Amino acid sequence: CKQWYQRRVRDTFDGLYSGSTYRPLKHETYLFDMDRANSKNETVWELEYDTESAYNLTWLVPDEMETLVTRLEGDRSFFNKTYYNYMYHTNGNTCDDDCYQYELCQLRTGRSHDPTICPAMSLEERRKRELKNKMC
Repeated sequence: CKQWYQRRVRDTFDGLYSGSTYRPLKHETYLFDMDRANSKNETVWELEYDTESAYNLTWLVPDEMETLVTRLEGDRSFFNKTYYNYMYHTNGNTCDDDCYQYELCQLRTGRSHDPTICPAMSLEERRKRELKNKMC
């Protein structure tokens, strides 16, 4: 199993000037290859994606997030790409229809702590899926 370490290392905010909105502008996720780091004793971070180029988000604000969720609902291949990033490279596992409905519900409600809100997938099924989709 290829061992990747994923870390969100950079969020850019509008700030530090008079009249700033202090809104989040951009999020970048980087990866490094642990096999390479262990064998060559070097760590090279590689940009996996950023929210602007991957999701066409120029501001990370509620209106744009609403647009993103609407796009995820209407474009399954775009959802799959996003899910792949979200689940830290799913090792070939895909999100079936129940998973798809559950994830969309979670995005819409913002209440991932409450398993009764999105009944398409039980909490037990969700935990099994998360274990199955671990990076290694």
